[in-house]
Amino acid sequence: MDLWLVRPDQLPDRDELAALDETERRRAMSFRRPADRALYVSAHLALRRLLAAHLGSTPQEVLLVRDRGGRPALPGDPPPLHFSLSHSAGLALLGVAPVPIGVDVQRIPPPSTVDLCSLRFHPAEQAELAAQPQSAKARYFTWLWTRKEAYLKGIGVGLRRSLAADYLGAGGPAAPAGPAGWTVADVPCEDHYVASVAVPAGASLPVTLRRLPRSVDHD
Repeated sequence: MDLWLVRPDQLPDRDELAALDETERRRAMSFRRPADRALYVSAHLALRRLLAAHLGSTPQEVLLVRDRGGRPALPGDPPPLHFSLSHSAGLALLGVAPVPIGVDVQRIPPPSTVDLCSLRFHPAEQAELAAQPQSAKARYFTWLWTRKEAYLKGIGVGLRRSLAADYLGAGGPAAPAGPAGWTVADVPCEDHYVASVAVPAGASLPVTLRRLPRSVDHD
């Protein structure tokens, strides 16, 4: 199981875009901000190169399909490898594993976002958040959010499922490991960001987060 951190340091050129498939290129060009486009392309190029390294192919040869939940996946039932990708405010997190995996990274938001979005959480999570000191609320909110998104990606439903349906807070008999059958863990991350990873219970978890080396991230 591998976790990788990606930061773009340049705008993608035409040759790099050629390594993506038509859907990815169309999505890349839909971003209005160059920084968002650069992050998307860098993250998807890095993912393709990591998958190609595992599969013994080239990035262009990596075929991505949509699974039953609509997520990008490698073909096969089960696929030969599972992956998850998240990006937020200039930073991307990739996860590649032999078992289903979900990852999420988020930049810690301003208080206005915390106040608005926390209303979507499980009632027990809302209570835990309300009990935090004001100085810790934004980080705690982001911790809850990344745990929830990582888990929902892991089970293949994403944000189509209500954020109030599952409890991923700090209390209760199943926390902080995660809901039944799953383990959700913190991922060490850069300042001002929080990240989480979710895998089926019993799967070995990575203990370090690696920055993708230039030899893999860019040709």
